[in-house]
Amino acid sequence: MSSASESATTAKKVARLLLADPLKEKESWEDELIQHNLAQPMLIRVGPNETQVPGTISIARSSLLHELHVSSAMFNGHNLELMLMESNPLQPGQQTADSISDFEESILVPIIDIPTSSTGRYTSVTTPVHTAIVVTNGIMGAASVAPLVTTSTEGVIKAAVDLPDYKPTQSAELPFTPIDAEAANTGLDLIREDIAKAIDFEHLWFQSNLPQLSDWLKANTAATADGSTKLPVRALISSILKNAVAAVQAEELQNLGASSASLQATPSAAKLQRQLDEWAQNAHKELQEQLDLAFESRRWRKLGWWKLFWRVDDVGHLTTDILNQRFLTAAERNAIFLAGRMAEAGAPLNPALIPTAASNANTAEAMEPTTSATTTTALATVRHPPRAAADWPLNIPASRAYLQTSTIPALQSLAQKLVVQTLSTSALTSALGALVYLGTLTTSVHEAGAVAALGVVWSLRRLQTRWESARRFWEGEVREEGRKAVRGVEGVMGDAIRGGGGGGGSVGAAAQRTTSEDEAQRRRAKALIQKAQDALEKL
Repeated sequence: MSSASESATTAKKVARLLLADPLKEKESWEDELIQHNLAQPMLIRVGPNETQVPGTISIARSSLLHELHVSSAMFNGHNLELMLMESNPLQPGQQTADSISDFEESILVPIIDIPTSSTGRYTSVTTPVHTAIVVTNGIMGAASVAPLVTTSTEGVIKAAVDLPDYKPTQSAELPFTPIDAEAANTGLDLIREDIAKAIDFEHLWFQSNLPQLSDWLKANTAATADGSTKLPVRALISSILKNAVAAVQAEELQNLGASSASLQATPSAAKLQRQLDEWAQNAHKELQEQLDLAFESRRWRKLGWWKLFWRVDDVGHLTTDILNQRFLTAAERNAIFLAGRMAEAGAPLNPALIPTAASNANTAEAMEPTTSATTTTALATVRHPPRAAADWPLNIPASRAYLQTSTIPALQSLAQKLVVQTLSTSALTSALGALVYLGTLTTSVHEAGAVAALGVVWSLRRLQTRWESARRFWEGEVREEGRKAVRGVEGVMGDAIRGGGGGGGSVGAAAQRTTSEDEAQRRRAKALIQKAQDALEKL
């Protein structure tokens, strides 16, 4: 696992050097590995090459990840699979306990984006691993991985820092493994050129310190002599059970505190109002920052006017992806959480306060767009879909649905219309120039070409003006819909807080509903955890 984009090359080199066979010529998978872009994770399956028996049927298996099958003399019998990917490093000065914990979780439970079939969208999938090697470069890289040695994952996460000019002594105790990937690479090239240079290869190999990584991998993946569970698997199961025990204990303490504190443990109306104000501030900030990123992104630039000829069919799904990924996603989750806190405090949302129809039926007219009358008409179809009853405000998802179902189809239709008009106008003026040239004896080729060029330039200029105006108008409409959604959520929740107050009676009744069913569930969970721990001891 690479700890930064500049370390991606080193990470790929380390993976190649650990798996390559020095007694063989350079294999095709080595070039494929080095040339792969780690922005998309790669799965490396290590095992002997399988030969198909004549007369049998081989079923092709497609994978949504880039897979590479490698036969390694050192690791073939270890059932090893490597996930090669990038990870954001810890920044010096920001290495708090929470940030270190989040970094460890991102390494041991990485989240990768899997492309869905035929739609061009991505689905986030968690891919837990048993152990991880973090590869980074230089002094700054060493500073970013140094805090990992103080955590409980010391035996699960291995840090390797490429420091070519540093030669540690045998007694040096470092929180990471210093390596020299270039020295190992030079040694591998030497022995492949001439087997007589095996001594030089061995010297450079041990000088690079890569044997430490190789031994660590083998120790964690080799089968045990007595057939017991491998250490990384035991550590993973033990960690899961410890987290389960901690979660049960935390829930017990929370219920105990709620029953003893009664009203004092309940958020007051003033506290809820402060949380609502903080939510609104963060939501407006998120709206501005995320939409700025979205409209400056490469995906939005793909819809430039001169790219519209081959991107016209992509307008719909590119703009939909922008809304799904950048339109108040965090604010929506936080609003649901805050609505739950309000219901707990006895101030649930009043369904009558949640609007059930469109509140922005005249969005386009209020925004005073700079587009032409035709564009305004095409983009101003404004109707929200009806909203179902819910325990949290639906303003944000309803605004997103409105933009997806009303404005995006209009934008798609306008793009197709402009492309057809541009092509037809250019074709007609070109045909007119040809007729003028063929129909008159005094017209030169340059004059006829000027007629055709005039039509092409005019149609392209018209396409540029109208499409860029439509894009600016859609950007403004998305921002305005976001602001209206935030104000709507703030108004609904504010009315509920002012109308529900602290809800002492409701809260008291809720505090008394710690039923025997909840206690029975916790007892069953404890029994299952204890049973799993006993089974782990026998593995």
